[in-house]
Amino acid sequence: MSVINAAGSQAGFLRPVRPNPGPATDVFAKKADNATTGFRPASTVELSDRAKALLAKAEHESAVASRLAAHLAGGGRNPAAPMPPLAATQWTDTDGVSSKPTASKQALESIAAVKEWAKSDVFRNAANAVADDQVRTLVRDGRLSQLPALDDDQLNQLSEAERNVYGTVRSLQGLYDGMPKTMDQALADRKAVVLEAYPDEIDRMRSGLASGFLKKEDGWEDIIASRESELAAARQGTMTIHAVNDSNLVQSKGEFTVARDGNGWSARGITVNSNAAALQETFGTRNLQVGSSPYTGDYVITW
Repeated sequence: MSVINAAGSQAGFLRPVRPNPGPATDVFAKKADNATTGFRPASTVELSDRAKALLAKAEHESAVASRLAAHLAGGGRNPAAPMPPLAATQWTDTDGVSSKPTASKQALESIAAVKEWAKSDVFRNAANAVADDQVRTLVRDGRLSQLPALDDDQLNQLSEAERNVYGTVRSLQGLYDGMPKTMDQALADRKAVVLEAYPDEIDRMRSGLASGFLKKEDGWEDIIASRESELAAARQGTMTIHAVNDSNLVQSKGEFTVARDGNGWSARGITVNSNAAALQETFGTRNLQVGSSPYTGDYVITW
């Protein structure tokens, strides 16, 4: 086992306080066979609505997560109904509000860049709306100029292949921009999520319990206590991040793929699975949050 302690660093799982310039993007956690491996999904994150990502933390919460999501959203959704995937509309910011067209100079420069890229064999797959390792590497390393939102008139200046290059690159840029670049940033981002979202979330859960919308027997009091514990740690500065290099504790897989359908573009990032029991034994606490980034590797935040 190799666990590298990075105590004192400041970092987190998400980046809600930094706008994501790309389309709505998702990081999915896939369900593992807990009976045989001990691993379970660590989290399900929708970068286009980061507050909802906080609903997946409690280990036993998955059976009733859709009820909490419906309560927090206030949409009156049937608590027993599964949560549908978040639609990715074309060129939206992280709040789902259409991005305004950028200044014409920047747009023209981006259109010119995309046209040049489309001529290169490097972007052959991107021209077919497929992200490959070459393009992923260019985006990950920041070697391509940041693409802004384009309005319909500007997009119409691009051919179909060029629009695919634009959509592929911009979708990937949205994913990679949402990833912490350092351990310090990862912890700081997690603290920002907790400080920004938890107070209101806790109030809503308490209100749900009081009204009977959320049932005590479903474990909501434990979930609230867990939220309050993490919120207190964020306020007191006692959260700690640890780099993890042990597949028996955390397993992550970077996908970084894109897809285009009638609603626009979407992108898939990193799958993260964790062995909760082994992590709790290793770090001596049940209060932990796992994460991963192509820039930092796997990590665990404890408090």
